[in-house]
Amino acid sequence: MLGSLPTLVIATAVVTAVATAPANSAEFGMADVERMAEKMAATKHVPPARVGDAFLDLNYDTFRLIAQRNENAMWRDQSLDTWMEFFPAGFLYEYPVKIHVVEDDQVQDVAFGDQWFQFRGESAPLAKADGGGFAGLRLLTQLPGNEHKTEYLSFLGASYFRGIGSQQWYGSSARGLAVDIGLGTPEEFPRFIEFWIEKPAAKRQDNSVRMWALLDSPGVVGAYEFTIHPGEETRLQVTAKVWQRHGLQKLALAPITSMFMWNEQSHPTGDTRPEVHDADTLVVHRNQGDWVTRPLTRPEKPHVESWKVDQLLGFGLLQTERDFDKYRDEEAHYHLRPNVWVEPGKGDVWRDGRVELLELDAKHEGVDNIGAYYVVDPKKHSPEQPIEFEYELTFGTKLPAGFAPREAKVAAHK
Repeated sequence: MLGSLPTLVIATAVVTAVATAPANSAEFGMADVERMAEKMAATKHVPPARVGDAFLDLNYDTFRLIAQRNENAMWRDQSLDTWMEFFPAGFLYEYPVKIHVVEDDQVQDVAFGDQWFQFRGESAPLAKADGGGFAGLRLLTQLPGNEHKTEYLSFLGASYFRGIGSQQWYGSSARGLAVDIGLGTPEEFPRFIEFWIEKPAAKRQDNSVRMWALLDSPGVVGAYEFTIHPGEETRLQVTAKVWQRHGLQKLALAPITSMFMWNEQSHPTGDTRPEVHDADTLVVHRNQGDWVTRPLTRPEKPHVESWKVDQLLGFGLLQTERDFDKYRDEEAHYHLRPNVWVEPGKGDVWRDGRVELLELDAKHEGVDNIGAYYVVDPKKHSPEQPIEFEYELTFGTKLPAGFAPREAKVAAHK
């Protein structure tokens, strides 16, 4: 399924050095995560351990009673541009992740505890309960035009992450990888199981953050590096190596997930909002100057459509309507949902593939029912050799450079 819950929204004693960078390396980095991933890929997948029963037994309402202690945000007391906070595991987020901070060549483990969270009301007994853990993390900074530091990027659930730029609201999400998506059989969901976040330099001019992640599933293992640039548009430079544990049917790179319920043409009776969606259009830039568009729909049955590309220059899910009156929703702010645009980097992996669009029915707007991704043939890659790729991912309200909606072709699938 594509659906995922919306985000529910430094005490130095809990950050303990547990390792140093390898002796043959000047500092911890991508090469270290690649070595871990390659070693894991040569072994059988080990099912992850769940969070403690007391946390699994939470329901939607009691889980929401656990909130971040904003006053204890990591790096808040160090005059840095970036702060970091965490999400608790529990309820639907069954599997905790490991989180580390990289500082002065030291890899420091971040320990779970009530210093990071408020356990309010019925959740109070969990403050000292065994079996807790982190479900993910979020980064905060002062975006242009904002008075205070606010959340602009979060990693939460499987390999999902989502971002925003200035004056935007969370909408479409990205994923690290999709396996066997859109086949009519159960999809495999790789998970980011471990994160390393480099402590930002004081007053870094570009306000960027660098982090690494280890991805794992029965079929794949991956090493990821993210260089994150928050601002009016939030950009992520992504570099990855993915190893196959066994033969896969389909491997989808740079997957985007979104929600489309209706537009003015498909507006249901009984709802005063003309349109409800996080995105309304798929755009593909294939070959030089060849732009194609495909308006999104909500079909009664699952529908998959694809477009062959000789050379992929970009693709994404766009929210093209920016007029509040198109939505008339003062809580959801659909007119402020970001576009998500993928611009491939170097490498042959972005040649001779296809962009695919998956559309599902949805009973309500809280469920993601749209997927867009780039498909490579895993059979062309030896399991012993990693699949390497890089791309830039942008969350923002600007249209992709060079895209003229009126000149783009509304494409039939090929």
